[in-house]
Amino acid sequence: MARLALPIVLAAVAAGCGAGLAERYGAGNRALSTGDGAMYFVVIAPALQATLNRCIPPGTPGASPMLVVVADVDALGAATHVEVEPDSPGSACVRQALREARLPKPPLAPGTTSFPIGLRIDTQ
Repeated sequence: MARLALPIVLAAVAAGCGAGLAERYGAGNRALSTGDGAMYFVVIAPALQATLNRCIPPGTPGASPMLVVVADVDALGAATHVEVEPDSPGSACVRQALREARLPKPPLAPGTTSFPIGLRIDTQ
């Protein structure tokens, strides 16, 4: 069963990702690490876990042992700008499932239109 992990050292993620992805991961990870964002993580974790279990079942040949997932969730719970790295068996499924999902409404800060998420996921 895949495990969702919060927080993670940004340097470890940045080593395997482009600068844009690393920056988005950092912003999303910080947003999910405290206050209302931490509660939002608790709320969305079951949906993320179900997606991971469906897309990358245990023993999937060639699956990456770790994924970085970033997205922006709008006021209605639609995930946009979804990136899943590295590209390995199951990562396209995770990306597509998140694009199609309706997540719970995020805790938007005043004046913002989306909430960033940044996760490191252990798929082992």
